[in-house]
Amino acid sequence: MWIPILIVCQSIMADSCMVITGRELLPTKEECFEVSIQKGELAYTHPQVTMVKPLCQIIPDGEKT
Repeated sequence: MWIPILIVCQSIMADSCMVITGRELLPTKEECFEVSIQKGELAYTHPQVTMVKPLCQIIPDGEKT
């Protein structure tokens, strides 16, 4: 399972950035990035946002592969 993550910044300074995670887990990396990119594009339309980085993180399910 994958969780979408956004890094959203209000300036070029790292201390202006926030990490935002999605509430839903997605089954594939491709679906996760699709959601993350869509939400990142929406966040970037806000006038105070200067940088958005869409990311995804795998969430281990505890099973050995």
